[in-house]
Amino acid sequence: MIKLFNEDRNTLDVMRINENSLIFSSLKEFYQPVKSEGFAIKYVVEGLERYKLNGKSYPIETGKYLLTNDTCEGSVEIEDRRNVKGICINVYPQLIAEVIASRKRPDAAFSDIELGQFFASNHFFENKYQDTETKLGQYLRLLTAKVYHGELGQENISDEFFYTIAEKIIEDQIPVFRQLQVIPGIKPDTKKELCRKLQRGREFMDAHFTLPLSIKAIAQEACMSEYHFFRLFKLVFGISPNQYLIQKRLAYGKSILKQDRLSVSIAAIDSGFSDIHTFSKAFKKHYGFSPSTLHKQN
Repeated sequence: MIKLFNEDRNTLDVMRINENSLIFSSLKEFYQPVKSEGFAIKYVVEGLERYKLNGKSYPIETGKYLLTNDTCEGSVEIEDRRNVKGICINVYPQLIAEVIASRKRPDAAFSDIELGQFFASNHFFENKYQDTETKLGQYLRLLTAKVYHGELGQENISDEFFYTIAEKIIEDQIPVFRQLQVIPGIKPDTKKELCRKLQRGREFMDAHFTLPLSIKAIAQEACMSEYHFFRLFKLVFGISPNQYLIQKRLAYGKSILKQDRLSVSIAAIDSGFSDIHTFSKAFKKHYGFSPSTLHKQN
């Protein structure tokens, strides 16, 4: 089994398969120039890694990862009292291109040329992601668990491992590609910055949806004007900010009723609705049955 994540000293364990690489790190102090080798995934298992790429800062905390292509360069800095543990995966660009070509569907709304250009150019959306929110993130969580439980052997790291990583990168990034396409024609960097602001607003709603949020407060968190945020959010995600909030609250209310067997009124208030009537009306409209029906079933 692979012994990784040393607690006492700086370590970098590197495994290379053809043009691809997998690196496990455990570092207290580290400063290094960064030039992505193809597609790079910088995943933080414990601690904080600070990246500066193409003049933009990316603090990557526990449970988050940074995804870049080879148009990015800059530096990484690690400084902590305890070892910061991370996983870096580099995927050769040709592998991404092969996976894109093999998964092309006749009914897709874009050509494989357009998608290939997106991945290979500065149009690609370098950004940080939460590991619970993406297919790649969930795979990284599984990989980390295997490391900690001593279930990861050298035989597990083969070409197939990198095929899977490439597939998950593309699955996650196709919706991002579509979102960038619908933003009106402006410079790629401006599109990406607008997308980051929209994601910041959505993450704020994800974290605080049980509170009485206003679109104005969410837009301020995203550093955008209220109307601009509303218009672009609906354009990019296909749903208004208010509808997104309602769906988050309804899903949470439904989980309360299914798991905790609390009263409908408690589920309504705990999920962010002002009263049981508003909750019940929205619940029935969305799910097709009343919350009391679900409550009785449980």
